[in-house]
Amino acid sequence: MREKIGRLFVMFLLVWVVSGYFFEFGFTFLPGAVNTKRIMAVIGVIAFLVRTYREKSLRLSRIVFFSAFIAIIFSAWCFYSMMANDTNDITYVTYIKSFTIWLSGAYGVTSILKRYHGYCNLKLITDYLMIASVMQCILSQMIDHIPAFQLFVDTYIEQTQWFLHEINRLYGIGASLDTAGVRFSCVMLLMAHQVATNKWVTDKGWRLMLYIMSFVVIIVLGNMIARTTIVGAVLAIAYMLMALGLTKHGSLTYRQLRFYGVLIGIVVLAVVICSILYNSSPDFRHSMRFAFEGFFNWVETGEFRTDSTDKLNDVMWIWPDNFRDWMIGTGIFGNWYYSTDIGYCRFVLYCGLIGLGIFSFYFIYNGLILNKKYKNFWLASLLIVSLTFIIWIKVATDIFLLDAILFCVDGDYDENGNEIDWNAPEAELET
Repeated sequence: MREKIGRLFVMFLLVWVVSGYFFEFGFTFLPGAVNTKRIMAVIGVIAFLVRTYREKSLRLSRIVFFSAFIAIIFSAWCFYSMMANDTNDITYVTYIKSFTIWLSGAYGVTSILKRYHGYCNLKLITDYLMIASVMQCILSQMIDHIPAFQLFVDTYIEQTQWFLHEINRLYGIGASLDTAGVRFSCVMLLMAHQVATNKWVTDKGWRLMLYIMSFVVIIVLGNMIARTTIVGAVLAIAYMLMALGLTKHGSLTYRQLRFYGVLIGIVVLAVVICSILYNSSPDFRHSMRFAFEGFFNWVETGEFRTDSTDKLNDVMWIWPDNFRDWMIGTGIFGNWYYSTDIGYCRFVLYCGLIGLGIFSFYFIYNGLILNKKYKNFWLASLLIVSLTFIIWIKVATDIFLLDAILFCVDGDYDENGNEIDWNAPEAELET
């Protein structure tokens, strides 16, 4: 019993390690430049140096090296745009620095997981990211409804919560606004991949139930934090339905029946619980109407719209007004200078179509590499890449933190395309 409790405690700490990388945050008692992402990056560098010393050789992945090379080209182009326009906006001039920090942090996370489990494959990292995401969703409700807990978090955790209070938005510990929505979306795509391709998940009803329940929690509570979550939810649901759809003969297999039975049952239960809370709790009603504003407007007015989409459509599609700026940009990105959040507009205005093209190729290349690294991953990699380009309609961000951690996780194929037999035990979070 004591050993079991100890194992649970260690795994709880490991969930926080993964969450600290994926949902980074700072501490009020440390310098502002220190946050959990950078701490994991330092651990990653140390782990890499230790491995290099033990193996007496410096091993660098060619595929990751080429990804870094594209990031350097993008940074160099942004530097040229900045210099050509005589500005001092280095937002993406230092992108290679962000690349290095994310990759080092990912290596630190996977090194810690391998140290404890003996391996770190796609199933294991998906489980940890799923639990971390559900934890963030629950934390957001605790912070919103328990004043003492909110005071504790705000006292010791630095995540610009003053701004979140000002705009009245829910937040977890490191999870807030569109950034959280994008990362929830990434996790749901990985979860959908496991449900669609991993029989270990679907062969046992309780495992499938755990995945679907977590999926529903992230959709409902995650949307209360950031409505961007719905993008990943739609892509993930489409993935599962395409992968577990009707057979060629138009009949359902037992595996498909199990999936649809669990999915429908949990969705019905979630609808009942949400309906009860919606009618009994004003706070929950407010959060639900924010999270699914478009659907409420569609039911009540017949028009699917939200305040944020109205702003995007009315005032935020701002483009350069001359050929030179279209090509190389104006060298200005930060401080909301052009009063737009739209990623495409901000990138074109900052570094032009050429810079946007380089950055787009970078994510396409990363997606192709992931497709070659894992079995049956082509649809997942396509949707991960698509997520980037869809999100840019709403906000300027990227999902390299996901690419980075998937680069560091044990793959199914080596760089030459040869299948690898890891002979590792099943990646189950045993309790």
